Order: sequence, then C-alpha cells, then structure tokens
Amino acid sequence: MTSPDSAPPPHYLSLPGARTVTTQAVRAVGDALDHALHQQSIICITADPGVGKTFTLNMLCEQRPALPTLRLLQRPQARPDDLRRNLHHALNLPGDPPHDAGICDDYLRHALAHTPRLLAVDEAHQLSGSCIEYLRYLHDDPAPQVTILLLASRPRLRALRSQPTLLSRVTTWHHMEPLDTDEVLTVLPAFHPLWHNTPSRMLACLDDMWAHGNMRRWAALTHQLQAHQRRHPDRPPDPATLLCRLDPRLALTT
Repeated sequence: MTSPDSAPPPHYLSLPGARTVTTQAVRAVGDALDHALHQQSIICITADPGVGKTFTLNMLCEQRPALPTLRLLQRPQARPDDLRRNLHHALNLPGDPPHDAGICDDYLRHALAHTPRLLAVDEAHQLSGSCIEYLRYLHDDPAPQVTILLLASRPRLRALRSQPTLLSRVTTWHHMEPLDTDEVLTVLPAFHPLWHNTPSRMLACLDDMWAHGNMRRWAALTHQLQAHQRRHPDRPPDPATLLCRLDPRLALTT
C-alpha cells in the first residue's frame, strides 16, 4: 500500500519521489497499537536504528486521523517538570504551565480525562527514572484516558527493561523487524520509481552488502542513485559505484 502523490511523507533525506509503503512490519505495529488502544495500556515498540520506528508512528497516526495523539521527544535525562511542560504545550492548554507541580498535574489530568488519547514518547530509552515514574502516575490514575506508546532503540532497550515500574505495566514489547530479502524485492520498486527497473539480483546484492533491510539505509542508497543519475544520465549504475560513496571499504569487496 502506498500513499497518494499529493501528500508526500517526510522521508529520510526528503527524497523527491519517495512514497510511503505499508510493509509487513508496519502492519504488525498497527495491529499491536490497535490492541493497546483498546486496552488503554502501555506498549513499547523497539527496533534497530534506521528500521523506521518514528516514521511508522507518523504513518499510523495519519491512517488514524480520528485518534488524538500527543507526541513527545524528551531531551536525555529530562525531569518530570520538563515532561509536564511538554504535555501542557502538546495539549494546547492556555498560558504557561503552573510552577506548582500539583496544580499542573490537576490541569493535565483534567485535560486528559475528556478524550481517549495516544501519548507517544520517542527515544523513550533516554527517559530518566523519574520521568518513567511520572508516566506510570498518568497511566495508573483513573481519570486520564491515555494509551502510552514508548518508542525505543533496541540497543538501548536495557535502560527501559531495568525499570520495575515498566516491567509490570507494559503489556506488549513489540520488536520491528527489518525487511527480509523477498520483501526488499517488492517494497523498493514501490518505495521509489528509480528502483522500478532494477534487476532483482542488484537489489539483493545491495541489501546483502549494505542495507540489510534497513529503510534508512535504502533511503541513503536512493539518494546516491539520484545523484549518480544527475551526474551520469546515460551510464547505468553498478553496486560498487553506489556503495563506494556510502562506505569506501565496501568497494573493495564488490
């Protein structure tokens, strides 16, 4: 499934012509999210860097326009007051957040009580223990109608799993897998027209040597392919040419 041309998604490197493709991994995350929304639970989505956690969240929210979503990206080791302030602004509450934490919490609880919402926290592995405890407070309080989605890098997942507060409350730890080789052969031509006529053997070679099913890496490859075609419109690219520009060491093995 691809998105319409009239609404180009915010792809990595802002690639002209790139299209949004609903992959198996995206569908699996969507199913897990819908289940969490039904339960108003806490869910954690993990993936290796570049697989597409944040992009998937954006895509799923666009596919659910009736779902009010609060998206937060906290700075490393932020304090609960930072979280309160960002929630206050995300909810479009009037004025500045009250300096008194108790009063601010009352405002937030009241605002979150009216409509079921998704609270999505990106780079959640950077959250301090006190911020995680504050999220627990919001989740356990009966007034707010909130589902909490944590996006975390798999290499940093230990930071979240070490929090007893989360271990007993996260109902789903869902890991996003990269594209497998068979999916690469169908997703890439749908992702960008530059790959429409690329032989399957070249796609498989590029994936095996560089991309490894990682969409951010495929975006970088597409960027290099565009640059190659601008410089040499009559010269078909070869894997070595593309890979050399991304990692000169790989050119020695092609």
